[in-house]
Amino acid sequence: MSRISHTFVLNHPMARRNALDAVQKAPEGFSVVVREPTRNLLQNAALHALIADVMRAKTLWAGREWDIDSWRAIFASAYAKAENLPVQTIPGIEGEFVAIRPSTSHMSVRELSGLIEYISHFCAERGIPMRETRYAA
Repeated sequence: MSRISHTFVLNHPMARRNALDAVQKAPEGFSVVVREPTRNLLQNAALHALIADVMRAKTLWAGREWDIDSWRAIFASAYAKAENLPVQTIPGIEGEFVAIRPSTSHMSVRELSGLIEYISHFCAERGIPMRETRYAA
């Protein structure tokens, strides 16, 4: 059984008209969600390029080097805390600590832009060379 789903990017008047038309024709019980766009591929590439720059510089945190997934978690947590987004550290099932914070994969374009700026500032403060790979948006 296939699910009916339509996504409209509200970039121009025709897209808005098409979205309105789809809403008017939708069967009873359907729902509509209007949200900020999520991150794009260029931003994702810029995020990973910056984290690769941090790793290439052999940057230490908590006394050691980290892989890309760990750095992404470290930066996402720090950015969320700096922006007063919800961040919690809770006890895990086995007694470990678990950081509950926003996922970068669910960030909006605006939020990921902020995270990229946060990491760029981190690099600039520490003299970490940044490659010229950046995004436009």
